[in-house]
Amino acid sequence: MDEVGVPLQAFGALLHSQNIGMVCRALNMYQVAAAYTRVSGGNPLEPMAGEVRQVARGILSRPPAEPDEDLRAGFDHVSALNVLTVLAEPADADLIAGVLENTTNEEIRAVAKLAAATATTPPG
Repeated sequence: MDEVGVPLQAFGALLHSQNIGMVCRALNMYQVAAAYTRVSGGNPLEPMAGEVRQVARGILSRPPAEPDEDLRAGFDHVSALNVLTVLAEPADADLIAGVLENTTNEEIRAVAKLAAATATTPPG
């Protein structure tokens, strides 16, 4: 068991679930673990960073989810963009720009701007 209480195998199962709500839960868990890095000295989910980034990119390559009784419209894009605020790379800039260009959802637009800043900021 790691510091956030989620073995990597279980996290991977959530990340690759067929249920978009579970996938978004995994993206949000990664985001929280990354935020804790500042106080704990490390992200226990870091070994999954590449997979998390690819899942987020996959979500953004599709139209945003429709709302249902449990989830608001575009929740999947918000989760994907949130995780890209810490994982985006220059190669993600065009994908994020496309989201910014095509969305009418203000929450998605706000998070996309943060992710775009990460994608265009040199590391270091």
